Parts: sequence; structure tokens; C-alpha cells
Amino acid sequence: IPGVTAASGAAAYAGIPLTARDHSTAVRFLTYYKSDILSEDYWKDLANTDDTIVFYMSGEAASDIVNKLCAHNIDPAKKIALIAQATTPMQQICISGLYEVDKRLYQRFISPSLIIIGKVVNLHTSFAWLPENEQPEHYFNPIAKLATVLTDNKDKAKRYAGRA
Repeated sequence: IPGVTAASGAAAYAGIPLTARDHSTAVRFLTYYKSDILSEDYWKDLANTDDTIVFYMSGEAASDIVNKLCAHNIDPAKKIALIAQATTPMQQICISGLYEVDKRLYQRFISPSLIIIGKVVNLHTSFAWLPENEQPEHYFNPIAKLATVLTDNKDKAKRYAGRA
């Protein structure tokens, strides 16, 4: 939906509120794609905040993020959610504790993906409203194949577009 940030859409589709009474009253949006982008002091602040933390473009950096937060003694009550291809029929969600990481968290997820960390992730089991997708498949491949077929056959493309 135009104008809705990916974090809001992904969290809503995953059944994870970004803020919730007794869980988090604020949310931080970050980008993390290489290790020197955030200072050690900032990692310490992130590990000790009660805010929900959302990392954009960070699916492949999940292990670095978990290691940095655990090194700074993040509260074990907080969990991590990795959401791939959010709001599509191919959406995948992996929820894990930070100190006992589910091995699925480190599998290669299909982009785009984002990470949500905080006590709010615990609410996923209460608010999830879509079935889990266990089939990792790229959502945009069928669309790309259709576009190729249509552009390879101009008559079909015109009929499809309603111009024939």
C-alpha cells in the first residue's frame, strides 16, 4: 500500500504490534548491512532499550545483529522475528529467542526481509492471523515469467492490455 512503511506492513501481517502496553512504548527504525555502521555505544544502547527495534535490509546480517546484542546483554525476554517477503502470499516468518537462536534464522531468506526485535515479538502467537508459509519461493518470479511471455507475443500482450 503506498505510503505505508514496510515495517508497519510487515509487522501487521506477521501479527506483531510495533508498540504495545507493557511491552514497548516506542519503536526505532534502523538500517544495518555492514559491521562498522553502528558504534559499540549504540549497540549497548540498543541492547538496553525497551523500544522495539526494526532493522531494514538486514536479513543476511541476522547473526551479526544477534551476536552484537547478546554481547551487550540484551534482556532474554526479548525475541527476534525475521520476516521475508512481507505482505505477499510467500511471506515467511522466523521467530526465535536471542540466546537460543532457531537455526532457520540463519538460513538464506528471500529478499526483501526485515528484522523486528523486542518484547512485542512475543505477541506473535496471540495476534498472528495468517498461516505460516513453509515454502520458500520468490513472490515476483511468476510475475516476471508472465511479463516475458506477454512481451514475447505482441498479439497476446495487446489482448491482455485490452487494446486488441
